Amino acid sequence: MKISQADKWFSKLIREGAFWICQRCGIISEEGRATGGDRAMQCSHFISRQYKSVRLDSNNALCLCASCHAHVEKDPSLHCDLYDSINGAGLREIVSQKKWEVMKPVGGWKAYEKEAAKFYKVQYEEARECRKDGVMGVIDIINFN
Repeated sequence: MKISQADKWFSKLIREGAFWICQRCGIISEEGRATGGDRAMQCSHFISRQYKSVRLDSNNALCLCASCHAHVEKDPSLHCDLYDSINGAGLREIVSQKKWEVMKPVGGWKAYEKEAAKFYKVQYEEARECRKDGVMGVIDIINFN
């Protein structure tokens, strides 16, 4: 599946929002904290990115190291347990139902993704500024729509 600019900025924001800490094992990416990028720390979608209605929804994403991401992808029940321990079973049900919503953005998908990319890039840059100002811990993410 092709990675769009919206996917790129959303992923960076999820990882920055979690302060580059794996939400499963707790490992910290110092490279991510320093540079804003580390391929070893990943944005893990609970519901597959193929479902556009939840693809860019922060309630559908966790920050995981590559090892933990691979581990939970192989075991759906473990993925559910991890999601529930962080966000709660109620939110999991909401996200699971939302995946079936049909989205038809005004102007089409390309325009939607372009605006989402801008939105998440600005939010990411603001989060990086907060880090420079000494903000630690989780930074809440505002969803595009």
